[in-house]
Amino acid sequence: MPFDSMKKYDKCPVCSSTIKQWRLKKVGEDNYEIDKCPSCGYAFINPRPSMSFLMDFYSNNECRVDNATVKESKSLNSVLLREQDDPNTTVDARRMIDSIKKLHTSEHNNKFLDVGCGYGFFSKQALDSGFDVISLELGGNEREISEEMTGLRPQACSYEEFECSPNSLSVILMSQILEHVFDVNQWIEKAHTSLVHDGILAIALPNYSSIFRKLLQENDPFICPPEHLNFFSPMSLTRLLENHGFVVEKIQWVSNIPKRTFEKRLTGFLKPLVPAVSIASSASLKLVDALHLGMMINVYGRKAN
Repeated sequence: MPFDSMKKYDKCPVCSSTIKQWRLKKVGEDNYEIDKCPSCGYAFINPRPSMSFLMDFYSNNECRVDNATVKESKSLNSVLLREQDDPNTTVDARRMIDSIKKLHTSEHNNKFLDVGCGYGFFSKQALDSGFDVISLELGGNEREISEEMTGLRPQACSYEEFECSPNSLSVILMSQILEHVFDVNQWIEKAHTSLVHDGILAIALPNYSSIFRKLLQENDPFICPPEHLNFFSPMSLTRLLENHGFVVEKIQWVSNIPKRTFEKRLTGFLKPLVPAVSIASSASLKLVDALHLGMMINVYGRKAN
């Protein structure tokens, strides 16, 4: 794994406090140091993998399965069949776009940027809600499927490379992407510059302060370098947004476990228990979310100045 020796942080990138090593995570033959800020709670891979490595990692459409990096190619039909079986992404897209619509105040600007659009579920929901959508996606397979789903061709560029005029966008969505980012300050500052006054920045990512991370520590499946480099709690993400001129308007805690997870574990004579276990799990996760300890957080910030 190549590292950029010039990008090792001595202080917290979010609040400039002193950082401490939290854990060492071994993935394959590579060891990744994870530092944590005792002040704001932000944890991150330090030193950082090089930017060139990360660009290659995502542009080649790689994904992480059981701590091994493998190639994966899907079709629109296979994606929709899987979503039909477990419609979590559709539900997430509807929740986030509905929340954005309620916060959206720009009467004459509906320009919506979907950063890292994946297969296009969020872009489609935004289009159906009347937004003028631009999408970015480095993965070739994802771009093809997103275009089939939405009719829009995502731009094959990173957010760092994306160009737009200042104060030209009304909404920027970063769903399950900020945890991958090389320089989080650069991204949030760029979002602030690009948005109109009162524009909305919506972010969804794994919750570092979830009960599952607290129990599993570095063995939490979302602590998975080099794919994930940043680990945010509501407190640390709020601090980052406020540093760049945003006011956090809303936070949602969201947990779900795909039904196929239970199907894999309950085999043979236990197979009939899958529906009951799934219902019990859903009820438990709703309680976890109500206690603000859920697996994911959706954070909505408004450009204030």
